[in-house]
Amino acid sequence: MSFKYVTVEQSRRLKAKIINAGLDIGIVAKKMGISRATLSSRVNGKTDFSRSEMEHFAEILMEKPQDIFFAF
Repeated sequence: MSFKYVTVEQSRRLKAKIINAGLDIGIVAKKMGISRATLSSRVNGKTDFSRSEMEHFAEILMEKPQDIFFAF
């Protein structure tokens, strides 16, 4: 399962969640064990999040995956 077709609005929401958590994309990427470029590509909808990436992303932001990825 992957998270497909991130719209511009959804991308903005993902970026806002990172900022609201007091983090930046580089820190989140490092915690996820992926490059900043890879996470940026996911957040901007150029490539898809895997299920495990969605779970790890949400865990870092201390939220539930469904509240981040399926609440759009």
